[in-house]
Amino acid sequence: MTDRTSAHTLSKERFRLLTRALLAYLGPYKSRLYQAAVSMVILAAIKNLIIYISGPVIKGVFMDRNAHLLQLVVLGLPLLFVLRMTVEYVNGYLMSWIGQRAVQDIRSDLFDHIHRLSLEFYWRRRSSDVMSRVINDLNNVQSTVQFIPLYGIRDSLTVVGCVAVLFYINWRLALISMIVLPAVAAILGVLGRKMRKASAESNVIVGEISHRFQESLQGITVVKAFNYEDQAIARFRVANDAYFSKMMRYLRATALSGPVMEFVSGMVMVAILYMSGKAIFSGTMSTANFFSFLMGYLTAYGPIKNIGNMNSKLQQGMAAWERIYQILEEKPAVVVKTETKNIDRLEGRIEFRGVNYKYPSRETQVLKDLSFSIAPGEVAAFVGPSGSGKTTIVHMLLRFFDPVSGSILLDGHDMTDLDTTDLRAHMGLVTQDTILFDDTVYKNITIGRPGASMDEVVEAAKAADAHAFISSMPQGYETVLGERGVKLSGGQRQRLAIARAIIKRPKILLLDEATSNLDTNSEQAVQAAIERILGGRTVVMVAHRLSTVKNADKIFVLKKGELAETGTHQELLKLGGIYKGLYEAQT
Repeated sequence: MTDRTSAHTLSKERFRLLTRALLAYLGPYKSRLYQAAVSMVILAAIKNLIIYISGPVIKGVFMDRNAHLLQLVVLGLPLLFVLRMTVEYVNGYLMSWIGQRAVQDIRSDLFDHIHRLSLEFYWRRRSSDVMSRVINDLNNVQSTVQFIPLYGIRDSLTVVGCVAVLFYINWRLALISMIVLPAVAAILGVLGRKMRKASAESNVIVGEISHRFQESLQGITVVKAFNYEDQAIARFRVANDAYFSKMMRYLRATALSGPVMEFVSGMVMVAILYMSGKAIFSGTMSTANFFSFLMGYLTAYGPIKNIGNMNSKLQQGMAAWERIYQILEEKPAVVVKTETKNIDRLEGRIEFRGVNYKYPSRETQVLKDLSFSIAPGEVAAFVGPSGSGKTTIVHMLLRFFDPVSGSILLDGHDMTDLDTTDLRAHMGLVTQDTILFDDTVYKNITIGRPGASMDEVVEAAKAADAHAFISSMPQGYETVLGERGVKLSGGQRQRLAIARAIIKRPKILLLDEATSNLDTNSEQAVQAAIERILGGRTVVMVAHRLSTVKNADKIFVLKKGELAETGTHQELLKLGGIYKGLYEAQT
């Protein structure tokens, strides 16, 4: 799904859908919303009561010099203000609680949903763009959910009450003061569309800025080694300048709404003064009513102005919510059936039958009518030039993708009939880029088997030839590894990855270029650790270095997604085809 950066692409149906989806997060908190609504009604009633009595009080105290009324005012107003303060506090607290809860739910749903999407989603989306939506856009949504109902409903109730009082006091003057509202609404509508468009575009650019930051920080070694600082800074400035330009469009529209409201209000005030003066001179309006009317108009003006200013926040929030909802609308490419087969015991037989696959975002077909079988306990290796589809086979065995056509069988079961969680529980994976988390050694090893005993962790570490270097660390298995395991060498990271894979006791072990990034000594140590754990497991190896697959039971040679050759190391050398050419080139 492409980003919708223009407000004009938000149809009425789409806007209603977004609104319903956002309001659905407020649904679980109806009781608190009702409490907040009651407090808003009470607050509006207090404000309008003050308006209604202000005229008689001003006239009675300052014009008629009524001392008894003055005493009542001195005693009564503090009580009224205490009540108003209490209600405002309750109102503000309830809406803040509701806003925080709703955004917490959105954040949790977003995190859960992202983790349930297929791998293809992460190839289409930059991680920095996703992070920008999770952090920046969600902050804007939080302001919308928390403050728009708080101030919007409260101020709207105040305005409605004020209008009622104004019409009660003098309907002609009230009609004059209200007649300009449609024009103001039209102006704010135009400005609102401009705000939403500029805000949506600026949110996209924030993602680009985040990407530039992340890219430079992760590649800082290359940036400095190749003197790329100036170019990196120049690329960042382009995005930064673009963000400034878009934000200024938003801020110009925001800044214009205030003066428009001031101008319109000033013109209405002139008309009210003129009409009121004529009415008082002619005796059709009392001075007390004039003061009450004036107080009502001034009281209504503040909330109306706030509503106009809130328009900018609303547009910004809805633009941000649109970007978040785009992710929530994403559907996993791999769909797990409602009723699936569970595998209690796995032998490890693998069979591909006429499998074809093409990534959704590419035109080139990755696998073409691929068929092969691997018996339980066999070590099968896949070799071939880059881009021939080797890693795709590993991903399909983990069911990151489903075939476009054909089928993959596991112990005779079609993989689409199996639950992905149950399926992956029987598999261990070691890749060339080992991902370790900023946690302890113990936690990193037990990712696939939480709650494993320390004896089991030590046993797995010994099998992976990792126990010795782990024991030499300051806190042993409780040592925190740092971000991406920066405290370890490449060989040490790979041996931890092997320990993490084998502690699951998988029946199928997947090795995707497990030693390709290592130096010769580390490769030999890791390869020895791998060979110690192969027994009794079905092993699928992907390798560029053919020295690591010489002892495989079967070697499959791929070329442009098709199976070109099959055999053992010696058989393929005698064949004198692609494999022999690759082997001789390396040796």
